Amino acid sequence: MSVPMQDQITDIICEHFGIDRAEITPSTTFEDLDMDSLALAETVVVLEDRYGLQFPEIEGSFSPDVTLAQAADALSLLLTAVPAAS
Repeated sequence: MSVPMQDQITDIICEHFGIDRAEITPSTTFEDLDMDSLALAETVVVLEDRYGLQFPEIEGSFSPDVTLAQAADALSLLLTAVPAAS
């Protein structure tokens, strides 16, 4: 479980969608937060901008039934793989 990545995703959700941090735990799904597909796509774009990368593989990791912990783990795996691909 990638806690720092969870914190980053939580920060984005709170800043961009006005969701109270107290509502978000590692087991919270995006659906629990009433985030639709547009909000999830926007979250991915913010992450891509933050890291200067494109994450086409992460789209499925940011679906309504995915938990914050699962999304953070998927993003951490992708970021770990980036240096190996260079």
